[in-house]
Amino acid sequence: MSSIYSCDNTLDINTDPLAATSADPNAVLPFVFGEYSARKVSELGTRICDVSQYISNTFNSPNRGAVSGTLSGNTWGVWYVSMLGNLSLVKADAAAAGPTSNNVNAIATALMANTFLELTCIWEKVPYTEALDGANFPAPNFDDQEVVLNGVVDLCDEAIALIDAHSTEGQFSITPSSDMFYGGDLSKWKIFTNSLKLRALMLLRSGGANVDSQITAVLGEELMTSNSQAAFVPYAGGPGAQSAMLGIITAFFGPDNESQNIFGPGDPIDELLNGSGDPRWDLWVARNDLDPPGNDVFPDPETSVLSNNIIRGDLPDVLMNPSEIDLYKAELALDGFASAGSAETNYKNGIRNSIKWWGQDIPGVLALATDADIDTYVDGLSAPTMDDIYNQQYLAAFNQPVLAWNHVRRNKIPVLSPPPGSSISTILKRFTYPPDEIGNNPSTPANVQTDVPMWFENL
Repeated sequence: MSSIYSCDNTLDINTDPLAATSADPNAVLPFVFGEYSARKVSELGTRICDVSQYISNTFNSPNRGAVSGTLSGNTWGVWYVSMLGNLSLVKADAAAAGPTSNNVNAIATALMANTFLELTCIWEKVPYTEALDGANFPAPNFDDQEVVLNGVVDLCDEAIALIDAHSTEGQFSITPSSDMFYGGDLSKWKIFTNSLKLRALMLLRSGGANVDSQITAVLGEELMTSNSQAAFVPYAGGPGAQSAMLGIITAFFGPDNESQNIFGPGDPIDELLNGSGDPRWDLWVARNDLDPPGNDVFPDPETSVLSNNIIRGDLPDVLMNPSEIDLYKAELALDGFASAGSAETNYKNGIRNSIKWWGQDIPGVLALATDADIDTYVDGLSAPTMDDIYNQQYLAAFNQPVLAWNHVRRNKIPVLSPPPGSSISTILKRFTYPPDEIGNNPSTPANVQTDVPMWFENL
């Protein structure tokens, strides 16, 4: 690959006589999962988690308004080349092989859908309809966010159709270690893809698109309900295989977060959980009898700090949990969707699933929340308002940087103020395009101020 930024180079891997023209899924998929998760945790996870303020402060963050070319360029390059470029090869080979590789095609298509969704949530206008076809579109145009999100829905539908039509005999064998989410279990991939489709439709609806009938239809499909269906990349926890949140600490400071005071809880976490009886307060926050460090401030020994229970080497990188889906259904039910069920039931299911994830079901769990404590808290909750649901969507997205950022932009709850010394009037709303993309692709739009809302915010 001659460039990691320009979209027109993505297809060069198909035409360069010295490059591979086929892709063994059992070799390529682990690379794709690894590249995606490593970039998401190391760059997005450690650098934009204070934008949505679930963490008080991080290093080299764009939260004051300036997005570095390194941050934007690295993420852009990995998403378009390492992710979409390789997935397009896997998908093309699977399509050529026919129904016996529909399982491979479906997985690649679902991962492509998620990649395009995250791209538009970070930059808004991005290449979609002309992306990945450098031969015909050497300078691909950038599509409006509504177009990209509708494309994500189409890719989800395509993946689900492939799953429904996959061959039950003679299909390509995906080794369990190659599919880091589900070990090749297509029934779980179908649940994930339906759930991802709902995520995209919620953003479309927020932007003003008429997708209510599509939402009603997907509510009738099988969606995530149990933490056993969560999509996540596991980390072994040892040297070279640990979550970047701990990796920064051990590389530059000391053994763990509680002793070194690197990552602290943001003000909204303290305001929503402190004194609430929610077990996540004790699961997430150590020294939680002390005041939080404050917005844009690192913790110190006299403040609360994020617990070693969640800043640890083997903390999984989560893409989707059922709590997200439960709380979408609660929102929709309160907004009049009869097919979503009971707002109160879904609201309580979402909170229960989130607490159980962090206190029971997450791999490598250290601190535990008992069923009795969870039930006591959840059963005592009142019927929710819409703001209650929005606050819980925010909490359920803890340590999921793009999703948490989406929620605060879409819902405006919790209400966040820009950090001290910010150059913009609101929290960060978008990334700027990387300099190499601007230089290589004349179709790249002009950058706008980073506090300009995206289309899905519909302000």
